Amino acid sequence: MSEIVLGLNFGSSNVVIAKSNEGIVLRETNLISANKGNNNNLIITGVGKEVENVLGKTDSNKVIFSPVSYGEIVSTDYASFVLKSFLSKLNIHASVFNPLKIISTIPVGIDYEQKQKYIDMCLMAKAKDVVLIPRIFCCALGENINISANNAHMIVDIGGGTVDCAVINMNTIISGATLCIGGRSMDSSIVSFIKFKYGVTIGLKTAAYLKENIGSLYENDMAKYEVTAIDDKTGSPIQVIVTAKDIFEATSVYLDEIVKIIKTMVNTLSPEISNDVVRNGITICGGYSKVSGLEKYLRNKLGFSINISDESNNAAANGLAKLINSLNLVEELVKNL
Repeated sequence: MSEIVLGLNFGSSNVVIAKSNEGIVLRETNLISANKGNNNNLIITGVGKEVENVLGKTDSNKVIFSPVSYGEIVSTDYASFVLKSFLSKLNIHASVFNPLKIISTIPVGIDYEQKQKYIDMCLMAKAKDVVLIPRIFCCALGENINISANNAHMIVDIGGGTVDCAVINMNTIISGATLCIGGRSMDSSIVSFIKFKYGVTIGLKTAAYLKENIGSLYENDMAKYEVTAIDDKTGSPIQVIVTAKDIFEATSVYLDEIVKIIKTMVNTLSPEISNDVVRNGITICGGYSKVSGLEKYLRNKLGFSINISDESNNAAANGLAKLINSLNLVEELVKNL
């Protein structure tokens, strides 16, 4: 008998799968495309990367969606379909002789019902054993933080659907919270802002591109980009110049919420833990961590040193790959949950 051990990060935007002793074996967009059938039934036509390529280019008879919204599984059936599709793509087939163990990450703040949905998703994909670990631990491991040491660290993971904020010490979450905002919320806000300011409509994919390429928190950033949009009055295509300042104005409310939750959490810590956090600084990771000027912006707002590494956007995935090769550590983390 040979057990298959997988690590799973089933996020709002992306799915990452790591395999014991092999590292990351899959990283795909968490999207499903489907045609509307009779009685509004959905007939699935695509999963993952193939769906991302047609985002915003389909007719009204096709819908594109993620089975996860703001860190919560909306549909266990669709979530398990995505997971089974990816396992099949990797040629991973569980059996009596090759039982499947999945170590799945979850947001810090989800409730029992949502945890059960993550478990059910994995069981429906033929996993025999499912272990849930808060994703924030993987972020810390990916940033090479010794989570077992008596040395507290604050980690903030700005993902596609949620922002996880936690203080970790000796394999335990001292304090943690999840905000139901993230990269996708910012994308939607950019779409709304551009519509309000310029009277045109852009797609979410274009908004994400603008956020990633000219998004900046420097007040004097003069970056700009020309995009094709739809004029709301005429319905015709039109070219519009979007600036870095536009992106900042559209997303600043979310940054304010992130700053607020960090301040609130710091103010509830014991003096000993606070001392560690101040000394170690705050580690920022996730897809949004690479936005220009984020380190300076947060440092000015919070008064703490801010740590953003070269691999901060891949911290959760890299940490997951490490975690599944240390099952003793997994057991220790589970004991303290």
